[in-house]
Amino acid sequence: MTDKSVDPLFRKSIVFCAWSGFAAIALFVIGGVILGEMLPPLLRANDSPEEFVRKVTEHQLSIQIGSVILMLSFALFGPFGAGIAALTRRAEKSPVFSYVQLVFTACGTMVALLVAFAWALMSFRPDVYHPTMVQMFADLAYFLAVFSVPVFGGWCVVIALPILLAEEGHECFPRWVGYVNLWAVLLFAPGQLVLFFKDGPFSWHGIVALWIPFVAFFLWILIMCMSMLKAVKQDGQVTQA
Repeated sequence: MTDKSVDPLFRKSIVFCAWSGFAAIALFVIGGVILGEMLPPLLRANDSPEEFVRKVTEHQLSIQIGSVILMLSFALFGPFGAGIAALTRRAEKSPVFSYVQLVFTACGTMVALLVAFAWALMSFRPDVYHPTMVQMFADLAYFLAVFSVPVFGGWCVVIALPILLAEEGHECFPRWVGYVNLWAVLLFAPGQLVLFFKDGPFSWHGIVALWIPFVAFFLWILIMCMSMLKAVKQDGQVTQA
């Protein structure tokens, strides 16, 4: 970015959006790992319905509190994605990719929020629901999280394209960030396999279909947040020059 008449509020807004991504990661660790027990999975795709009920009942309060924090975490995907789109928009002569990014941001945020909804419903009254309902809510949460590759993968693609297709020196982010986004799509892809396996590394509790996409997703958020902050820092240096 080389515009010397940059609005200081814009820079502050991008910083806010970047830190929203960092906060989303921190809140997920608290709500999804420490309390909610989505990672490592408390439940397994091959557990019996009765086993689902037993585990959820034993950890009910912890999961419920974790679900609230998960909602806060996933809601922050909105400003995170908006910040990326805003930086992309400034590098575009016509706002195409930035608008498509906003569509994927909205879709991805909604899918993520539904993960927290499903996880919360699972723990709402496990002693009343039929055991297969408790099992279905857990299935739904993990399917929304890892089976939705076209949503989150598409989001990465429309971030990568305006970077890689831009003229040299006019990229919204460095070109390596574009390649990181394309690699993220490949790492998300194993999540599609959860439809076909209930046990092993390709199930929704397995290392290939769960751990690889989840770790890749939050590393992607971390890298994009750092890239936004770096872009703002360079913007400020140009403005002061």
